[in-house]
Amino acid sequence: MSHSPQRPTHDLRIPSINPIGMLEQYAIDQDWNTDRVDEFELWTEFPTQWGTFRLWATFHENSSFLQFNCYMNLKVPSRLLGRTAETLTLINERIWLGHFEIWGEESMPVLRMVIPLRNSRLEDEQLDDIMVSLFQDAERFYPALQWVIWGGKSPEDAVATAILDTEGEA
Repeated sequence: MSHSPQRPTHDLRIPSINPIGMLEQYAIDQDWNTDRVDEFELWTEFPTQWGTFRLWATFHENSSFLQFNCYMNLKVPSRLLGRTAETLTLINERIWLGHFEIWGEESMPVLRMVIPLRNSRLEDEQLDDIMVSLFQDAERFYPALQWVIWGGKSPEDAVATAILDTEGEA
């Protein structure tokens, strides 16, 4: 017999504090271009060694989830969707927070993270950890995706090379 967790019969939730303002201030402090769409949504651009990546963040008030999507400026040709998806699977085995996927009609690699914040608030240290993880993983694996899409490398070789390059830097 399978038992699933039961929800409490009464809701003692403490509303989560919307962290978008905190993220906006973080982006401003980094001197990134930022566009606050509304109280729950923010776009920002941040520089990397591979160009500028776009970051979309939204706070889902009903669920208290904070979602980050980092869009990498790389279009995946339809003929290479399978090889790119295989590459993303290999990459996802090597990251701790979030996952890569190919985003819809744009056929663009995206690093997605969703942080649950029910009954809590995002702390400065957590935001630092999230942003460092997002930045490092996006920058670390962008070349692997380029090598598969434009360089003709196999997914295994591209990911192995990206890992070696990262481990070799000091």
